[in-house]
Amino acid sequence: MSEKPIIKLSAGKGKLLPVLQEYLKSIGLPEIEESRKLVHKIETPNYILEITLLRWEDIKRYSDKFDMIIYGSDQWLESEDKSMISLKYFEQKNCRISLLVKKELAYKPFSYFQKRKVATLYENLAEDYLGITEENIVKISGNVEAAISLGWADSIFDVVETGTSAKENGLIEYKTFVKFGAILATKKVEKIDLFEKLSLIPKQEKGKIIAFDGLDGSGKSTLAKYLVQNPIMDTNSKVLITPYSGRVGIEAKKLWDEGKYVEWATEIGKKHWRAPKYVNSIYDRSILTFMTDLIKQKFTDEQILEVINIWKPLPDVLFYCDISPEIALERTNKRNKGQDDFDELQSLKEYYVLYKKAVEFVKKYNLTKVVKLNTNRQISEVINIVKEDLEGKVR
Repeated sequence: MSEKPIIKLSAGKGKLLPVLQEYLKSIGLPEIEESRKLVHKIETPNYILEITLLRWEDIKRYSDKFDMIIYGSDQWLESEDKSMISLKYFEQKNCRISLLVKKELAYKPFSYFQKRKVATLYENLAEDYLGITEENIVKISGNVEAAISLGWADSIFDVVETGTSAKENGLIEYKTFVKFGAILATKKVEKIDLFEKLSLIPKQEKGKIIAFDGLDGSGKSTLAKYLVQNPIMDTNSKVLITPYSGRVGIEAKKLWDEGKYVEWATEIGKKHWRAPKYVNSIYDRSILTFMTDLIKQKFTDEQILEVINIWKPLPDVLFYCDISPEIALERTNKRNKGQDDFDELQSLKEYYVLYKKAVEFVKKYNLTKVVKLNTNRQISEVINIVKEDLEGKVR
């Protein structure tokens, strides 16, 4: 008789312990006892579940050592770990990330705070959601509320649950930017089938391919990350795919630099990672990106279609993030992480036209469904539009 498989699960301590208990209950297992014990083993007729309780920093550092992990999606959104596959979402009541300010400043417009110091643990999310420059971010890891009373910042960007701490420190919730829960996830895609057979996750159905594409600064990356780590499309596991970055993208970029655009697009199309059919794949950039350069170089429709064919299967829905070149430039400048040729206004204007031509090309040949998103709106509004479209609601 073969030995039972050992499934190693790591979960965050403290506030995330109830999520672990909820997960255990959902799969018919007893809750673990609350104690200082960090490693717990639960043996079932079919497998042994080995649970290790760790801090988030250690879970992140050693995530590839475990079969599954449980953590807050706010932490994933901030850390941008692209190789993590989301298996199950857990709602955490009213957990959200908000901008908090002094009561006497509540009448000020949002732009007032964008131009001033913001204290936060979430540096990347502050840049994405607030549109604030790096030099205006005050990095602080605990007791963020103190930054205002100390005169270090004019507002804070932090997690809010009850709002009690903010009120006690004379602050109000000026604006909520993202609500989040907790995630059961894995880096071991090859074990998802086993997780399903052992009833550790829901039965997986045929997955969907959803893509976000558009100019740098158009919000595509923020939307793609949010979609992976939140309860939209919660029927299957989900993964973020970034075909133009990583090892394949870097190697292919050499071909682009040499002006070999067809070879560049073909190389990425052949080698970019494709998730199993039961995983929902969320793309940060898709076929529109390479099409802009092929259109620019005046390749024929037949040549472009030949490359597109290599990228199959194509997205079920391709969200085109539409934003003006001027706003895109403003956003990319705020990142303050070094510019390239695509971050200049003249180039952005040129590619803005090319992206529109690429969209028309996709529609002309009925390649896939394209949904235009005005990403100059607040991110929360755009997320709702995406959600409604994926749920089949008519706007």
